[in-house]
Amino acid sequence: MQGGNLLSNEGLDPLALNFAAAFLTEIQKAGDLAAVESLLEAAARELGFRHYAMIHHDDHREPRPGLINMHNYPAGYAEDYFDGMRHRDDPVIHACVAANACFTWCDLAAFITIDARHRDFLDRGARYGVSHGITVPAFVLGERSGSCNFCSPRAPDRVRRYVGTVQIVGSFAFQAARRIVNGGRLRQVRAARLQPRQRECVILAGQGKSNTDIAAILGLSPATVKSYIEAACARYGVHNRTQLVIAAALDGEIGVHEVAPRQYRHLAV
Repeated sequence: MQGGNLLSNEGLDPLALNFAAAFLTEIQKAGDLAAVESLLEAAARELGFRHYAMIHHDDHREPRPGLINMHNYPAGYAEDYFDGMRHRDDPVIHACVAANACFTWCDLAAFITIDARHRDFLDRGARYGVSHGITVPAFVLGERSGSCNFCSPRAPDRVRRYVGTVQIVGSFAFQAARRIVNGGRLRQVRAARLQPRQRECVILAGQGKSNTDIAAILGLSPATVKSYIEAACARYGVHNRTQLVIAAALDGEIGVHEVAPRQYRHLAV
């Protein structure tokens, strides 16, 4: 099975799908984040996962309005992950940029090149018992990205059977949380981080265009394109084009559909 497929040759668990139907009924009644988290905890327990996490891909060192952060990770792992800004090295988050649906962590290499930094991250998680997960990416253009994750299953060999169920549960759980933190609005209104020309250059860079190519497409000089790319990098505190495209996509500044996700299978992000 490739990451993102809802079916596998191992079949689907009918009891889990029945649970997903019941979950949909209850999540639509959730009136606050505590209710959403309670349902996530119940879902993890029912599906046989020890840990869950539904988070925005952002800096969680200080609580901020509108920032979703629900999890029951082991205390030491959570402290290391959030205080150490480990999401920057998290291959699961990087894979979210290229995946268009739910995927298992064992399928990460289908989306990105797993380098030493990623392997170190995964090994660290395994030492805390955080492994063998399923992730549902959550992208809304104009908003920071997020994901819903279930991991550390009691039966690792059966993880693929729950991909379809987790897709349903994770998608609707994140939708409910967004609705609550946005005060019932469908979208969170925020100021753009990139100027229009900077955004155009980032999108084209994400499509693999060189500065010369971008200059010809936009009717600019290569030097001007270079300045736009450098300014965009400065806004996100990154050092190269690959990091810039990833950061802008995770932030919701550009849409995944606007770039070419297949590139990230061959890039160490």
